[in-house]
Amino acid sequence: MSNQVQQGQNNTPAESNKKNEIVTRVAEKVQQMVEDNQINIPENYSIVNAIQAAYFKLTEIDFKKKTSLMDSATKESVAFSLQDMAIQALSVAKNQGYFIVYGDKMQFVRSYHGTQAVIKRMSGVKDLWANVIWKGEEFEVEYNERGQLAFKSHKVDWKAATGSKDDIEGAYCIIERDDGVQFLTVMTMDEIKTSWSQSNMTTVQNKYPQEMAKRTVINRAAKAFINTSDDSDLLIGAVNRTTENEFDNERKELNPEYEVQEKANKESIDFEEEKPKVRKEVIDYEEKELEKEPVAAGADSDPF
Repeated sequence: MSNQVQQGQNNTPAESNKKNEIVTRVAEKVQQMVEDNQINIPENYSIVNAIQAAYFKLTEIDFKKKTSLMDSATKESVAFSLQDMAIQALSVAKNQGYFIVYGDKMQFVRSYHGTQAVIKRMSGVKDLWANVIWKGEEFEVEYNERGQLAFKSHKVDWKAATGSKDDIEGAYCIIERDDGVQFLTVMTMDEIKTSWSQSNMTTVQNKYPQEMAKRTVINRAAKAFINTSDDSDLLIGAVNRTTENEFDNERKELNPEYEVQEKANKESIDFEEEKPKVRKEVIDYEEKELEKEPVAAGADSDPF
């Protein structure tokens, strides 16, 4: 028995080194992207600190499952999710995103605050904001001289903000360009619910309907800016991939080749002891995996 314990103790540093290698490799990879002018990172963003903070979150032990989130996912998916976070200059320490494991695949999903931070840093965007329209409030729009839908007024009733999903009539987002031109996007609650029905985040949507409604309308409003932006392809790819991660299982069900296509679009991070590979059980994604409740880290108290 003592020999088994001793062997377990000897294996602990090795396992820790493997995990720390992921952090080091990802940090080096993203830093190289910066040095090669492939992406721009804000001066006040520390790649190493952000990845290290995420690492600590991912290695926290779930006492119910007796394991950490990092140990629940493949090394390659952990590395890619950390890379997506760092490319967008986001931090779980600031509640700008969280990590979710579907089956054994880890993904990074932006929070409401994270989406705002990313879009505000994009070329040509001066500011953006979103609000929820509650039952009983007066919300008016009009067409401007360019024939575009424009914000007119929103008469707020603070007593109407009950926090209940059933009391939300819709949400809107305004994106303002550097030249002062504003673009309005409005979604009814039915449209928002349709979007939610396609995602894997039902628990979060039901718990935080107000913030998730804002996040949904921001994502829709930002699509045109994201895909017509002059920002780097690596950043845009990470932004789009992170936005779509919550719909990942549905896309795999509809298109079994998605997993292969997605890997081809990612910057690889090489590990000597384990080369990236596509596993048959991922391509043949089973129906029961689609029904599993995802495990998340970084969104324990307030994912927004």
